[in-house]
Amino acid sequence: MSNKFLSTTSAFLLSTSMLVADVPKVTVDIAPVHSLVSSVMTGVGKPDLIMPAGASPHEYQLKPSNAKSLEDADVVFWIGEDLTPWLEKGLESLAKDASITSLLGVDGIELLSFREGALFEAHDHGDHDDHDDHAGHGHGDHADEWAGVFELSAGTYKWSFAKVDGAYADPAMKMAIVASDHIEDSEEAAEAMLESDDTNSSVNNNVLRVSDKAYTLNFDDTKDMTVFTVKIEKDGAYTFFTEHMPFEFEASEHFFKDLAGADVEPIAQEPDMGHHDEHHGEHAHKGHDDHDDHGHHGTDPHVWLDPVNAKAMIHEIEEALIEADPANASAYEANAEAMMSKLDNLVA
Repeated sequence: MSNKFLSTTSAFLLSTSMLVADVPKVTVDIAPVHSLVSSVMTGVGKPDLIMPAGASPHEYQLKPSNAKSLEDADVVFWIGEDLTPWLEKGLESLAKDASITSLLGVDGIELLSFREGALFEAHDHGDHDDHDDHAGHGHGDHADEWAGVFELSAGTYKWSFAKVDGAYADPAMKMAIVASDHIEDSEEAAEAMLESDDTNSSVNNNVLRVSDKAYTLNFDDTKDMTVFTVKIEKDGAYTFFTEHMPFEFEASEHFFKDLAGADVEPIAQEPDMGHHDEHHGEHAHKGHDDHDDHGHHGTDPHVWLDPVNAKAMIHEIEEALIEADPANASAYEANAEAMMSKLDNLVA
């Protein structure tokens, strides 16, 4: 074998390994995003996936392999905090040097309400931030800060309250549970229960039922999470009135679940999700003050289900990859164009 052949082969292998090494390391949050990014990266590279298909975005916790993927990433694509709020801190601490794209905020995305039907107008709680005014944990003119209507089958459910940043939002909170399918129809009675000193005192693992008295829920400071069992006697609509937004007590999982572990979401709530940030204080979007302008709260984050939205996401993914890896721009452009064509056919 000639030295010329060996040197030529060595040069080819070296240039190939350099090309592979230059491909940016890309990490994505969920399987649908992984599919879109993979289509644009076809023939160039393959992105890492943080959350496997089928995992709940409310419950998932970063694994060491996920943390390593974020640390090594040059480019990160995620839907945004509306879908995976637990990922925001990981991005801030682990992916500080990466280019991060939230696909929920790209141009061309059509945002829809989280659910059908009008959400009720929020109360004006006045000086809500002054917690010294919480006589009996009340809130001025309105003892309830949040109300949610749930369609529930007879059975047992779990309502959890977790510490956030090492502490509960309050050491205790009142809750009223009524059989009602409209917040306004039962609000006056519920507020009377919440404002009354005559309540059912409850602690971790106690059972909560429909009652003509409110519950005073006492959170166990020795535990990271206090959990109450909710027992529903018959199928129907039930409205829960609470003195705090339940999202204030969410750390890594949804606050209301059935015994199978599935999230239970309200069919109506007051105030709507747009008020989520106001009550999180420093827990919400720390270091992301500019995110408030995006107006994403109260919208359905499953935007990839609309192929027109998917096209907008493909375009943003293409641009971000080209910026990070201009050497492979032609491949990204061709792949994105092919994927756009497929989506157009799907729309047709």
